[in-house]
Amino acid sequence: MMTIYEQLKVERQSQQQWEMELQERERRLKQQALGRLAGLEEMLHTRIVAEEEKHQQELSQLQDLLRERNKENRRLKSSFDTIKELNDNMKKQLNEISEQNKKLESQSKRVQARLENLQRKYEHSIISRGCHKVSTECVKASKKEKAAASGKPSSKGNSSHTPLKLLSLLMDWVLDEPTFSSITGNEGKVVGQLLPPEVILNERCLKVLPLLADQLHHTHLLEPGLLLNLLRLIHWALRHIENSTQHVALFATLRRIGETVLKPPAQPTVAQYEDPDLPKSFSGIPGGPSRNWRLYQSPCPHTRILSILIILRTVTQADVLVQALDSLHTELMCEESRGLFIHYGGVHVLLSVLRAGRGGLLPPIDILMQLTEQSRYLNPFLEACSCEEFFRTASQLLKTSHLELPSLEKLSILLQKLSGIRKNRRLFELSSLHLQIQELHRKTKHTHTFLCLNLRSILQNLK
Repeated sequence: MMTIYEQLKVERQSQQQWEMELQERERRLKQQALGRLAGLEEMLHTRIVAEEEKHQQELSQLQDLLRERNKENRRLKSSFDTIKELNDNMKKQLNEISEQNKKLESQSKRVQARLENLQRKYEHSIISRGCHKVSTECVKASKKEKAAASGKPSSKGNSSHTPLKLLSLLMDWVLDEPTFSSITGNEGKVVGQLLPPEVILNERCLKVLPLLADQLHHTHLLEPGLLLNLLRLIHWALRHIENSTQHVALFATLRRIGETVLKPPAQPTVAQYEDPDLPKSFSGIPGGPSRNWRLYQSPCPHTRILSILIILRTVTQADVLVQALDSLHTELMCEESRGLFIHYGGVHVLLSVLRAGRGGLLPPIDILMQLTEQSRYLNPFLEACSCEEFFRTASQLLKTSHLELPSLEKLSILLQKLSGIRKNRRLFELSSLHLQIQELHRKTKHTHTFLCLNLRSILQNLK
């Protein structure tokens, strides 16, 4: 029994020790499980916080994008309303201009009929009196009115006296210069010398322009030197009157000059060739016309450039201006013509056409783009554009809402070249053009790479 008891006691002790080991193992397993659960909980908490931050960031980006889209939609709606309003105004103006054009056409027909009646009355008076010269002032006035309206020569006597009057005025002009007046001592014109030189010069230009127009109409093809000098003098007088502070309306004279340059004169009759009272320069080739081509189609580049510039200064018809601008675009493919265009102040004339909006915006901008090409006249052209007039015109063009992207890109090329000239920075600031370029660069889409590049280069040059 004791032996069995001892064995049972030993067995019990071993079982108690085994139980203690099992309890210790269970405790360690619980600690390990709790540690793993705590790590997993911390990792899940960190991941949840990161996902929440990412979600908030994406949400804020989407909200900003939505606000930008709303602003863009409002801007587009405002632009659409503005364009719609401008379109309505343009339609209204077009209707008004159409009505005014109809009225002017009816008035023109009445005036033309009245002039034809006066012409028939004049011819009847000549036949009844049996002479070829007009002696009464009334008939002279009617003939002058006819010549001013239709661009035709008034009469044989008037045509024959035109060169003498023109020569007298030009000689008087030359003799009044300081070089001649100091030698001849013109004492009879002391009263005229008391006037300002600009006033005297304007009066002489006003007197000589109608005579120059009449003489230009009668100048023959075989006298290219005289023709060129007449065009140069007409262009110089028009340029002086335009730049003068005293603005004078010369609608009839300007219209007649434009018509003379545009249309070849009527073919002379046989009686005109045999008239001894006419100057020899008025007589053409026997049996042939006096001039059968327009002046801007002359073989002389000087004559072509001057004729186009005179047309741009005097004519207001849109179709004629478009034709003249196309001829100028073709003419400026030659470098010699570019030099003549710049020499005769063609940039100023082109800017006047752009500001007035006559002939559209695309042809003048194409001509400016053509002149920016590399040539020996590029620097003189950029120098001619480096003035307040050009920058005011460019600012006016950038404010135009209907300026198309190709025209805008061409204008940006010229502005980029001008921004590289240091003295032009003041002109950019004076015309507020740099602010307009900044705003345009901000609004331009990134897909318009070429325009963005030019605008960025302009802003970089102006820093």
